[in-house]
Amino acid sequence: MKYLALCVLVLAGCASNQPQSVNETPECMSYRGMMTAPMAPDALGRLKQACENSKKQ
Repeated sequence: MKYLALCVLVLAGCASNQPQSVNETPECMSYRGMMTAPMAPDALGRLKQACENSKKQ
C-alpha cells in the first residue's frame, strides 16, 4: 500500500507544473509537432516559415 501511495505522489509531481507557452501560435504548434515527422525538407521549411511569420504579426 505504501508503494502505491508513493507512485501516485511521484506521478502527480511529474505531471503538475508543466510550463505552458502563452504566446504559442497554431502555426508554431503545428511546426513543433511535425519537426520529427518523416516529411520532405521543403514541407518542413514551409511550416517553419509559417511559424516565424505568425510571430511577426
